[in-house]
Amino acid sequence: MNVLRFLRPACIRLELATRPLPPPEDGAEEETEAQRNRRRQAEKEAVMEELAQLLDASGELVNPTKFHKDLIFHERRNTTAIIPGVALPHVRSLQVRSFVMGLARAPGEGLWYDSLDRQPTRLFFVLAAPPWDDRTYLAVYREIAQILSDEETVDELMTVTEVNAVFNVLRRFFR
Repeated sequence: MNVLRFLRPACIRLELATRPLPPPEDGAEEETEAQRNRRRQAEKEAVMEELAQLLDASGELVNPTKFHKDLIFHERRNTTAIIPGVALPHVRSLQVRSFVMGLARAPGEGLWYDSLDRQPTRLFFVLAAPPWDDRTYLAVYREIAQILSDEETVDELMTVTEVNAVFNVLRRFFR
């Protein structure tokens, strides 16, 4: 399956606007573990909000605010940042008309996204499907997971400077 048909140029953002939330300034009380966890969760939710807005550009979301909440709910159960530096947030939601995907890159060293390796996440592939479209959802998820297992491809996606270059990098898998 060629997953590129689900990726639209409007759903690619080579630099997210979300920035890491700073810890307390020097001279202030030391940040407790609970405060650090709240700050990191707020950062993660800000990323998910931006990803929801990104997919909203496709015209396939019914309500981006409710979709954002669906993403948060799914992420609270299990993190989707399972590959070093890469997250694959995905959800089936009544807020999605038809399958759509997006790609975004975090600025600098990346953003906190509760990854398994406890390191910042730089690359986000977001997948969204209506609840009745399991077949497409699972097929695309498998394809993207295979693409992300190729380190060279991930490295190229981290460095491309134009949206069209994203398609060129991904196209190699569908010849």
